[in-house]
Amino acid sequence: MIKTVFSSLLVLTLLWSTPSWAAAGEASPGACGQLDLTICTIEIWLAYDKEPLNKEIRGYLKSRSIKVLRKTIQYWKPKGGHPPTNIAIGSGLSVEDARWAIDLALKYNDNIDGLIHQRLNPPNYVAIATSAWDEKSEAKISPEQLQSLRDSKLTTEEFHALYRKLTGEEGLPGRFY
Repeated sequence: MIKTVFSSLLVLTLLWSTPSWAAAGEASPGACGQLDLTICTIEIWLAYDKEPLNKEIRGYLKSRSIKVLRKTIQYWKPKGGHPPTNIAIGSGLSVEDARWAIDLALKYNDNIDGLIHQRLNPPNYVAIATSAWDEKSEAKISPEQLQSLRDSKLTTEEFHALYRKLTGEEGLPGRFY
């Protein structure tokens, strides 16, 4: 009896929560509620000297339809040195969005010489210059390896396979948590 009631409630919940696009038979939106964007969350830490560019950076993110919250872009203290030169790219990003994130990091954080393991972050997430993980969570890469990730001939699947190869995650389970 309890199983039947639970099953009925589950079915009703799923029916009530079916989005209008699914009921109408339309194409489903991307993971972020849009058809053409795979980045749901982006976090950026930049050097203090980049703070005058805050309005420009926020405008640029918004022009790409990326939601910009108050803590999306954070700046290191005036004498805090240079932020890490790493990037975290989630496994759910399209190759176009991943390359765009790399270009954004190079433009505003000068360099990328480390990749944060994909399995530690949500699939539709990007972090530029993150210090949230320890050094065992980051794989150092050469400029040539970074350039291979930026190759315009890579498909989304090839990009993520290469990313996992460069971080040493090949053959590991998909998600850490």
